[in-house]
Amino acid sequence: MSFIKKIVLSPTVLVLFDQAIFSGTNFLLTLFLAQKLDIKNFGLFSTVVLVTYLVMSITNALIIQPFQVSISRISNRKEYFVYLFYALLFILTLFLIIIKTLVFFLPKENVFTFQSNAIICFIIGYLIQDFFRKIFLAISNIVTVICIDLAFLVLIAVAFYSIKNEITLFNSLMILGLANSISAIPGLYLIFLNYETPISWKLFLQDHYTQGKWLFSVAVLQWCSSNFFVLISGVYLGIEALGALRLVQSFFGILNIVLQTVENYFLPKVASLYNNSIAEAKKYLVELTIYGALLFGILLSILFVFSNEIIVVAGGHKYESYGYVVKIISVLYFFIFLSYPVRIAIRVMVLNKIFFIGYLLAFISSLLTFHFLLKYSGLYGAVVGLIINQIIMIFYWQDKLRKNLNLVWK
Repeated sequence: MSFIKKIVLSPTVLVLFDQAIFSGTNFLLTLFLAQKLDIKNFGLFSTVVLVTYLVMSITNALIIQPFQVSISRISNRKEYFVYLFYALLFILTLFLIIIKTLVFFLPKENVFTFQSNAIICFIIGYLIQDFFRKIFLAISNIVTVICIDLAFLVLIAVAFYSIKNEITLFNSLMILGLANSISAIPGLYLIFLNYETPISWKLFLQDHYTQGKWLFSVAVLQWCSSNFFVLISGVYLGIEALGALRLVQSFFGILNIVLQTVENYFLPKVASLYNNSIAEAKKYLVELTIYGALLFGILLSILFVFSNEIIVVAGGHKYESYGYVVKIISVLYFFIFLSYPVRIAIRVMVLNKIFFIGYLLAFISSLLTFHFLLKYSGLYGAVVGLIINQIIMIFYWQDKLRKNLNLVWK
């Protein structure tokens, strides 16, 4: 019994358990709102989520990622925690000013003007909770992270049940924003309990600037290469098309978790082989690619064939006409899978700079092709653009690997 208890309460199991709660909650929440909101309002919700991801990428690059590296060598952690919180508040204040400025210039009848307070509540709540989740994860306080995620799940379940007949975009954004903020109270308590005036803030700022200026560029480019076609499709094709595309992407998000887990699991194995024999590492990656392509191909083929049934299960009958989006996203994910062995090889060889250039090339491609693809091919064009981005990155990264004598496919 003690052995089982030790395994269950081990940090690895707790992290996996928390990830299951966090990812599962967000996945089910997306499907729930897709069914409860009409297509237009779900498209607006999806737009807000994409903007939130952009702001989150910026805060992660400037605050969280440098913190994850620096925390082990910081002697006065209390000062550092307070500095991090002030840095977050500074970014949130800038964001608030930008949103209010945009709203001031938008027509009063614009839907984003009407929803602006709910949008601000949602994004601020999301960023605050994300900030404290990653702080606690970095200091190995996993139990608190689980409490935060469970609290969020309970709060939204109770709130949505209490207004089950009055679920609107405004109410949904407010509920999620407030639930995120309330569930982050343990993080606010951490700051209160450990408060010390950050007199060393200049040193912290310099450290974060040195790391963050590069991470910021990578984060923005990653977001643009992944979401530019999705966001701009709302302008060209209508907000309903954006909502349908985001719904399918959210459904396929389960595969993202699988791919990330596979990368994290196989990366140490490949690194170990690479340190002993480059030839063995190449052979292992080729085998991984072949077997993975077979399994992934079967799964994606099933999704492709039953696309109409899947879109109806995910969002309801109002999305039935968008079944073809599941088909084209299935094709996209096969190319995404093909990029993972290359990504693993890059990480093993610590060629991080070429990640940045790969995403830069993909974003430039998006800028050059989006008008033609979206105007003449609709959502097909949006996904084709995403596939082109993947192909560009694969070929560029593969070329750099070849030059570094580490060809994945030969």
